[in-house]
Amino acid sequence: MFKNTCSFALVIAGAALLSGCKKYAIEPPTGFVEVSSNSYETRMKAQDDVGLRVHRFDNVRGGTLGYWAADLVGKLGKRGYVLTNQQPARSKNGREGTRFDFDYALPGTDEAKFYTVVLFVTDAYKFTLELAGDRAFGTAYQARVNTIASQLKIRGCKPASKICGGPQPPKLSTPPPDPIPDLPEPPDPATTAAPASTPAPNP
Repeated sequence: MFKNTCSFALVIAGAALLSGCKKYAIEPPTGFVEVSSNSYETRMKAQDDVGLRVHRFDNVRGGTLGYWAADLVGKLGKRGYVLTNQQPARSKNGREGTRFDFDYALPGTDEAKFYTVVLFVTDAYKFTLELAGDRAFGTAYQARVNTIASQLKIRGCKPASKICGGPQPPKLSTPPPDPIPDLPEPPDPATTAAPASTPAPNP
């Protein structure tokens, strides 16, 4: 009997250890395959090169959904992303998050892209569920985002948590992108001579 009890205890302990390694869980949605996964990040890909990623970050004391939402939208706006939609979202285990849809173009190109991120915040962690790809596929995939988010399980809430039960962020907007700094005019080689000790630049 003691042997059976110990075996059962080891099975339970092992299951707890395995479940504790990963603080989120999601199955590949229809049309996606998983290409990599670890305790912090899972990457998936569709055949039309639309990517899906779930990423876990550590939260800090005082980090709320409203705080991190404003931080996310502000930083993406400075990089040239334009917020087009914001709405509540919900995980499979009932945690409230916020969804943000963006349009953007690759720097120096006319390649139009879409980027959607669903942000969840618990006492211990921040989670992002991201989809991105060519804007031509945006409408079809963005119509699936809420369903995909509803298949994600997340952890990290304390009992009676104020962070997990906190309010939605106010309506946000992206700031204008940071300007590209003006580069100085190159010196006129006909009038500017480099010191003899200055090495020639590499080609």
